[in-house]
Amino acid sequence: MKFLRMAVALATIGCLVIGASAMTAVAAGPPFSRTTSSFHATGLGPDASHVCDIAYDLYVPTSATATSPAPAILTTNGFGGSKDDQKDNAQLWASNGYVVLSYSGLGFGGSSCQIGLDSPEWDGRAASELVSFLASRPEVLKDSLYDPRIGTAGGSYGGGFQFALASVDHRVDAMVPDITWNDLSYSFAPNNYSASLVYDGYDNPGVYKEQWTSLFFALGNAEPVLHQGRSGWTDNRDGRPSTGTFNPACPGFHPEDCAAFTNSATWGFPKHSTIDTLHAVSAQYTYFDSCKAGHYPPTLLTQGETDTLFLVNEAVANYNATKACGGDAKLVLRFGGHSGLDAAGEYSSNPHKGYLTRLELNWFDHYLKGTAVATGPEVEYFKDWVIYDHTGSAQPAYGTAPAWPVGGTQAFYLSSGGLGSTAGKLVSSPGQVVKGKVEFASIPGGQAGYSEVANYNDSVTFVEPTDPEGTFGSFTSAPLAANLDSAGIPTVDFSITDANAAANLTPEAALVLFGKLYDVAPNGSRTLVRGLVAPIRVMDTTKPVHLNLPGMVHRYADGHRLQLVLATSDASYIGSRASHALTIKLDPTQPMALTLPVGA
Repeated sequence: MKFLRMAVALATIGCLVIGASAMTAVAAGPPFSRTTSSFHATGLGPDASHVCDIAYDLYVPTSATATSPAPAILTTNGFGGSKDDQKDNAQLWASNGYVVLSYSGLGFGGSSCQIGLDSPEWDGRAASELVSFLASRPEVLKDSLYDPRIGTAGGSYGGGFQFALASVDHRVDAMVPDITWNDLSYSFAPNNYSASLVYDGYDNPGVYKEQWTSLFFALGNAEPVLHQGRSGWTDNRDGRPSTGTFNPACPGFHPEDCAAFTNSATWGFPKHSTIDTLHAVSAQYTYFDSCKAGHYPPTLLTQGETDTLFLVNEAVANYNATKACGGDAKLVLRFGGHSGLDAAGEYSSNPHKGYLTRLELNWFDHYLKGTAVATGPEVEYFKDWVIYDHTGSAQPAYGTAPAWPVGGTQAFYLSSGGLGSTAGKLVSSPGQVVKGKVEFASIPGGQAGYSEVANYNDSVTFVEPTDPEGTFGSFTSAPLAANLDSAGIPTVDFSITDANAAANLTPEAALVLFGKLYDVAPNGSRTLVRGLVAPIRVMDTTKPVHLNLPGMVHRYADGHRLQLVLATSDASYIGSRASHALTIKLDPTQPMALTLPVGA
């Protein structure tokens, strides 16, 4: 799938790249026509009174006619992109018998109005009008007079629009959202305490993901400059700002979205108003909450294993919620993502050589054309340790399961490293736990550690992940006696004491920890698996702590060791603004454990 890969220079981050690109151009002379135009969408916004012009390309197969109509696919760009980013996908789908409408999302690539973060009131209603436009086309197959047979597709921001659309329009028949979010308040300020993967954030606010949000803030505010007179500034037709208020310091976004960014950056965590703003553009609260959308089309969820923006955890939350609401769901964990490139043979202009290209076409063929094509097992995941022919399909590298979670679990227990040691061990049973303690401290400001530069995780190496001595606790296993394959969401359950517990009374000063899993080679070199980090804000250190680590698929090879690190800082986030003196007391009578999903 081709999604946005766009460079932008930021003083504090450097040159950053959004999305992933894998698909090559379709052969010359495709059997379809393409028309470029614009659509006047009305009835948008909270009061349904605003208008926006939407730039689009319409691809119509030559085989699609009024007497032989074809299903349609609606698609849009990732954040910072335009309709042109979907050209290769649109050509592929049109070549396979679909009418395709690819459009620039509101505020991007020639479409007017400000960016609404895939709001149902703005982006959902705009997409709904495009569904009605497709229903008016004679060459589009219809289930009834105003109901086209239609699927949706897109990645990242182009994945989020699909949930926004489906929350306001029940005419969608199949969805393929890729590398997208479940709860944007979690994405931008994660707090990994909930075993259910649903977070409210009000009583225990998350940890502000500064690098990623700064990138989006800069990209969005660049749109009115890149597309003057169209994107961001006004409704275009009547000259009014899209929400009646215009902020020249933040021209790309609606005012409430500007406030969400700036307030979080100021405080280091999201305030209640920011959480409300982000919940209003999140599938968890606009689409799944109490199953209030009422209609859940078959949904193929693809998520990147190499993605520090939207974690595997978010796709699992979307998968769980779709099934809980009665919808059909398939979950695919692919290699690439916002932080790295796709693996060879995942996507291709030739579906026989692009495994995920074939899966997506099969999904649409099955649910839109009604063909008797298999959609495969409910869960699939890329195993990067599998050797396969990179000139062909990546299918041999994909593991499968009938449902999520995959396989079972294996516990590693936190133990003292021995007398006088401040570094701990991971052992295989509670009886092996050695009584003792691991002590470390935090530095006010919480940005001394390093895990990644946003979006360059796997593509470019800057420096190795590191934490300043004395600011983290670590627990390391013995060398493994055999390969240990893991696919899932690891968790850690532990207790910690804080000599500065009084600081935990306010969110900005409360204890912040970053959970990490390293793969330690026999020579001592360490790899932070996919560059993934799981932050948690601990408001009450008198209670046990549950921490969800990032979902991952990884082989810990024979002779390697696992290392769990609980760090107090990370350069990609705003951590605690107070100092904390921390102790983890280890005792075999009260074991603490890292639970690792195994059996991939």
